[in-house]
Amino acid sequence: MAKLHLMSKLGIIYLNWSRKLQKDLVPFKITLKQQFVLRQLMKKEYLLPSQIADMLYCDRPTASVIIKNMEKNKWIVKEKDPENGKQYFVKITEIGREKFNALGGASGPEAMVRHDPLKCLDESEREVLDALLTKVMLNL
Repeated sequence: MAKLHLMSKLGIIYLNWSRKLQKDLVPFKITLKQQFVLRQLMKKEYLLPSQIADMLYCDRPTASVIIKNMEKNKWIVKEKDPENGKQYFVKITEIGREKFNALGGASGPEAMVRHDPLKCLDESEREVLDALLTKVMLNL
């Protein structure tokens, strides 16, 4: 087998990890990105579409599709900004709150621990990896 580039390995780890997290959400008929948006909206009064795109590391058109699908499910509503008619706020609905609360252990810290790809590392190895990845992130 050919040796993989380090960035390819990181990508494969991330994709496999996110697939495992998504698999837990399949019975709830919600995507990983949708549950993340709901999680953020549980903490805030509203988000702007540009903030959602930034949080999801996606472009605005992709965020718009995610927002539109969530709106169809009545998990969120869009309200025009009274001060800027071109802008709108994305707010969670009561149905969205119920949806998020119904996810239970399929979402959040419990799922992260259950599918932690770093569980094969001891504490000192985790610290070294954390320091190295932080250095790489700051270089971007």
